[in-house]
Amino acid sequence: MLFLPVLAGMLLTACAGEKRPDDGEGDSFRIAMSKGKAYLERGVPVMALPALRRARELQPDHPDVLLMLGMAYDQANRPVQALEVLEHAQRLQPENGRINNNLGVALMRMERWGEAVAAFETAARDVNFPTPEEIHFNLALVRKQQGRQREMLAALETALKVSPAYAPALLELAIHHRLMGRPDLEQADLRRLLAENPGHGAALEMLIDSLLKAGKSAEAREYLRGARDAQPGGETARWATEKLAILEKVP
Repeated sequence: MLFLPVLAGMLLTACAGEKRPDDGEGDSFRIAMSKGKAYLERGVPVMALPALRRARELQPDHPDVLLMLGMAYDQANRPVQALEVLEHAQRLQPENGRINNNLGVALMRMERWGEAVAAFETAARDVNFPTPEEIHFNLALVRKQQGRQREMLAALETALKVSPAYAPALLELAIHHRLMGRPDLEQADLRRLLAENPGHGAALEMLIDSLLKAGKSAEAREYLRGARDAQPGGETARWATEKLAILEKVP
């Protein structure tokens, strides 16, 4: 999972040795950064790229520029460019959690699992990282790809110790328990997830399927009614309404 950097105003503290532009270049830099950040927040990385490339021309060693440019390349499905930029950022700030987390994601795209693990483990040591559960979840995904089930479960457990209601980790744990043939644990994971995230459509669909297979039709209907009434008009509510109508036709 990629982070959009939170800038203090527009710029963070300059890096040692960083060229400080004159006022005109400084304004150009701030405008380019602002445009790039705005386009990333709107989910249009292709539009963000020209502005962020311009910002890099003006300050080639500014970590925020490199981080956002790497994210834009990643979201635009250009993993080679994303990796090059994020490796540059990591050389400048080797212990920065946001940079290492995003570098780990880029390395995952390239299936460089061992290097991704190293990046995530470095990110996890950054005590200033705001949401460490995301790092541990990313690490769990790498361990899953490596076929290292014990390490995957340990990473998920760590993510949930940090944030007990963290939905991606609970969903991944439920999937694992389904594959292991443990519907009781799968359902417990999904109930826990939905207690804090009642509009989570994927979790709801998975829980309903599991409950129905286990012969727990009454509980399935109760969850469907709750989802239908919680956010009327939403996609999850529409699905719940349709599913409930089908179930209520069954004798």
